[in-house]
Amino acid sequence: MRRALVPAALLALLPLLCCQPKPARPVPQSVVADAKSAFVIVADLPLFGMDQGALVPRGTLPIGEKLALLGQATKAFQAGKEHDFVPVRRDSGSEGWVRTDLVISKSILAVVTTDTAAIYDAPNNTAATTSTIPRLSIVAIASETGGMTFIKVTGFDPVAKILLRNVYLRNEGVSSNPDDVQAAILLRLAAASKNLTQQNAFLTSAIKDHPGSLFIPELNAALAALTAPKPAPPTQRATESAAGVMVTSQDGVSLYDAPDEKTGKILATLPKGRNVDVLEKTTDSFAIGGNNAPWFRIREPAGWVFGASLAAPQ
Repeated sequence: MRRALVPAALLALLPLLCCQPKPARPVPQSVVADAKSAFVIVADLPLFGMDQGALVPRGTLPIGEKLALLGQATKAFQAGKEHDFVPVRRDSGSEGWVRTDLVISKSILAVVTTDTAAIYDAPNNTAATTSTIPRLSIVAIASETGGMTFIKVTGFDPVAKILLRNVYLRNEGVSSNPDDVQAAILLRLAAASKNLTQQNAFLTSAIKDHPGSLFIPELNAALAALTAPKPAPPTQRATESAAGVMVTSQDGVSLYDAPDEKTGKILATLPKGRNVDVLEKTTDSFAIGGNNAPWFRIREPAGWVFGASLAAPQ
């Protein structure tokens, strides 16, 4: 039987073919708004309808949403103040009006990645101000400065609750990677929500849909804290006045933050013979370790002590 011969040229290529590294995961392209679109730059931006010049509320828009601009701005009154409003269309097709100064066109959506990014009045090192903008703040980078050492941005400081318009940040403290931006938006939405189901949905979506985000450690920590078992609240028990002085009758008497040895937290331990000022006691007595007694609240150190560990002074 004749053997099939592998051409020498193919043999030479085999090491290259079998050892080629897997292609790197492509970095998503930045999300850009042109002259006919704009980003929402504040959380819960009101969306309005317009009825004969009067605004009609239609809901709110999330920070970072990209809107199509439909025409010229017009003036209208909101909460007694006159502002410019521009007609917009969402990706869903719904239309409405938003304040012109709270949506930014010709820009790149980004997020602050340093703990506190210094704000500059001008694009040079000598123009640093005393102000900063915190990590996770969503900003819109003016397109003409994208990629420069100093970038001009507009954004809302979620801590100071102020709009920062046309200020400068150093480029290395900001990311326009969509995974970072969207993960930051979802993390902020989770932090702002008071509904556990909604918080879980925001965090889970961010981790699943944006695995390349540099905020993944914070997302995982937030989700772990959200799903961790919550300690039972201290038991509320009826009390009555019991002013007086008592003394600890044994060593290592536990001082609790609540009159319950199961749900209360131990604050300190007291030595035998310590005089304590009693302020009140529980109306009922409780059985603990073969002893039946009420709980006593003492002044200093402040907390609750089980009555079986106290005695009248000699």
